[in-house]
Amino acid sequence: MKKLVVIYNPFSGRKKIKDLPQLIDRHINHLLFETHIWPTEKADDVILLTEKAIREKADIIMGAGGDGTINQIASRLVNTGIALGVIPLGSGNGFARHFKIPLNTAQAISKISDYSVKDIDTVWFNRHCMINIGGIGFDAHISSAFANTKKRGLQGYVKTIVRELNYKSQFYSIYNKGERVWEGNAFMIGIANATQWGNNVVLHPGAKPDDGLFNLVVLKKFSPIDFVVILKNLMEGKLHSNKNSVVFTGTDFMIRREKEGPIHVDGEPIWLGKEININIEPLSLKILCHV
Repeated sequence: MKKLVVIYNPFSGRKKIKDLPQLIDRHINHLLFETHIWPTEKADDVILLTEKAIREKADIIMGAGGDGTINQIASRLVNTGIALGVIPLGSGNGFARHFKIPLNTAQAISKISDYSVKDIDTVWFNRHCMINIGGIGFDAHISSAFANTKKRGLQGYVKTIVRELNYKSQFYSIYNKGERVWEGNAFMIGIANATQWGNNVVLHPGAKPDDGLFNLVVLKKFSPIDFVVILKNLMEGKLHSNKNSVVFTGTDFMIRREKEGPIHVDGEPIWLGKEININIEPLSLKILCHV
């Protein structure tokens, strides 16, 4: 029997989270899992409870929440040998969608018995962990603005984007293993370990979280006339092939910018300086999914 710890926030106000303990009890396979359900009480509790579960030798630590919650747990599980599980309850659920984890809560719980353990890469921004998608520029600006809005979900996210479309491109220099590979004004620099931000909005369809590489998608400064085509490409999962995009693939990049500001890792904004080092730790995290 495996020891399974589920960490969730009971104060989110969402009905399906309030019902989570009952759903787990109803749909988990009690013959396979010794299940512990741990609610958070304050902001830092996800990390504290994860560390407690590690000390108590859990076999699986499962986050019930969005990509930010999953990121907090994952960052503590790197190289521990403990598997990360996901019950997707967020706004976009990009990580869960990539691995085809059911968005229906009851199905996500009942499917746990069918999953295997898979090793995936983690990507690090100045030692801040990312497992799905990160960004610098516009999407980091949106992540920071969205974190301060009361309206959550896809509707709130779209409203934030529309409100911030006057964002100005910034000047960046990109280095790969010490050699400058690109320099110029960019609207956004997206980093893809997996494929999508969430809600099936894809950054790079070829991203593979277990190949020891990540994709860096630079969307250069563009004219207003290009916006419609960029939006169309984004909805089609073809942003990486737009004429204003430049794509790099590798293991180590350094990005230099003119001023400090937000970046985001898995949708969570973090304030960093002018120099951002991005590198990969291959196959450093175990996750529970269909292999």
